[in-house]
Amino acid sequence: MRKEVKTHGTGKLLEGPFSRGDRVAVIEDVITTGGSAIRAIDAVRAAGGVVAGVLALVDREEGGRQTIEKAGVPVVALATATQIISALQG
Repeated sequence: MRKEVKTHGTGKLLEGPFSRGDRVAVIEDVITTGGSAIRAIDAVRAAGGVVAGVLALVDREEGGRQTIEKAGVPVVALATATQIISALQG
């Protein structure tokens, strides 16, 4: 899912081989507020898809995970901000 429709290329909000009823994962680099993941979830659902979960590289621990989970979508983050800071100090 793109934040905005591109003005070049296919011009699609959802990219890739997607059909109604598909189960998808939303991929995020960083979760902060959860806003972009929620927009992606809404777009997938509006297109008839089912969001199986959100996968993020980093959860910044600023409430985004909870926002996404309140929307009924599980979140898996490979690391949290706390874990990264701890490893760097360590």
